[in-house]
Amino acid sequence: MNICLVNPHLVSGKLYEEWDLSEVDSISPPLGLLFLAAAIRKSGHNVSFIDALAYNLSVQDTVNKILESSPDVVGLTATTPTIPGAADIAKALKAQHPEIKIIIGGPHVTAIPEETFQVIPHFDIGVIGEGEATIVDLLESLSRNNETLRDVRGIIYREKGKIVFTESRPLIDDLDSIPMIAWDLLPSVTNPYRMSIVGTISDKSTALVTSRGCPAKCTFCDTKVYGMRYRWHSAENVANMVKYLIENHGIKDFLIYDSNFVANRKRLMDICNIFIKENYNITWSCSARVNLVKPDMLKLMKKAGCWQIAYGIESGSPQILEIMKKNITLEQVKQTLRWTKKAGIMSRGNFIFGYIGETKETLQESLDFLLDIDLDYFQQSFLTPFPGSEVSEGILKHGEVVTMDWDKMNVMDITFIPHGLSKEEMVKFSKKAFIKFYLRPKVIWSHIKLIIKYHMIRRYSKAFSAFLKTLAR
Repeated sequence: MNICLVNPHLVSGKLYEEWDLSEVDSISPPLGLLFLAAAIRKSGHNVSFIDALAYNLSVQDTVNKILESSPDVVGLTATTPTIPGAADIAKALKAQHPEIKIIIGGPHVTAIPEETFQVIPHFDIGVIGEGEATIVDLLESLSRNNETLRDVRGIIYREKGKIVFTESRPLIDDLDSIPMIAWDLLPSVTNPYRMSIVGTISDKSTALVTSRGCPAKCTFCDTKVYGMRYRWHSAENVANMVKYLIENHGIKDFLIYDSNFVANRKRLMDICNIFIKENYNITWSCSARVNLVKPDMLKLMKKAGCWQIAYGIESGSPQILEIMKKNITLEQVKQTLRWTKKAGIMSRGNFIFGYIGETKETLQESLDFLLDIDLDYFQQSFLTPFPGSEVSEGILKHGEVVTMDWDKMNVMDITFIPHGLSKEEMVKFSKKAFIKFYLRPKVIWSHIKLIIKYHMIRRYSKAFSAFLKTLAR
């Protein structure tokens, strides 16, 4: 069969309504779709790929490009902010070619499959959870004119006007069984893609995902796609991914998107030792939980090219951390940041303002803690009650939901205001935190040293411009 995979556009043309981040917005290759493409191709089907988000394509331009490949099936992926774009593409495609089967997958439909199908009538089939095994079985069934659709595990579909769920599909245990990402489907790995300025130090950068699942129970996350059981690509498999991108695409810097790259200590050490032994001469950044990092790990990570680690600190209030079910302490945060600094690795702290139970006092606790810890980068978002997350359940008891529009749920625009706070107060605290954190001599000096070391004047000038525009708004 011919299947066209599509990464949909943003309906408004930009991710954030209230923030001017156009100069520093990151657009990563859609790794999930490219993993799917590799699995589909291995099973013998023909795959084409369109990234409407990266190329900012209109609905009709996207449909025209889809039809160029004469597809039997179109597969769309969507997070919550991009599900309206996926719906627009499906609607326009059905209007012109109702016979083409349209499949939707990704975090949004996995979180709320029935609601998604009730609201958007143009999707024929939804893939719930991990897609690599499901899409292969699904295409096999479709090639037989839907004869065995009920036997395909892990899907939702329409049958005689009714929504039907099939048996759930277990998670993939051996991630090494999934073929390497189909990088060759991209005209370029680095253009029009651009990685986060605060998470990379080279224009020759790209993203990697080397594990799935997160055993943490943070209430703001939706873990339904990859589950809570941690699974990983082997160290050798990760090394092969990196080597391929170095040799075939000239990549020198990697942003590892794993929820918790350090969760498997032995695998982490093995990856670092391969990078060192094979002299990959790369730089990379990753995310980690503060309660899983140890000094010997950090020392080896630094030697293997790690320059920055992002930690989910989220709040400086023990009360809010407890509500979040973060299962970390403020003392653990301080200790881990000291270890990270001593190892010569920069740290990035992610915070969420406006959580359920948040007050002026807890926001002040976060600000005081932020200014007390030895952190190099500060990033802050607002609570977004994503469908499927624990915090979204009964959210109206804890405050005002400003909007339930899916395309507005982006963590930067305020969609929820806790009781006792106003939107203006939340914005004021956000601006105050950025000013007080970044306009300190020691933070300014650490970034000047980074600019000099990695020749990052152009990149940092963009970041500084966006910083000033954000404060002005």
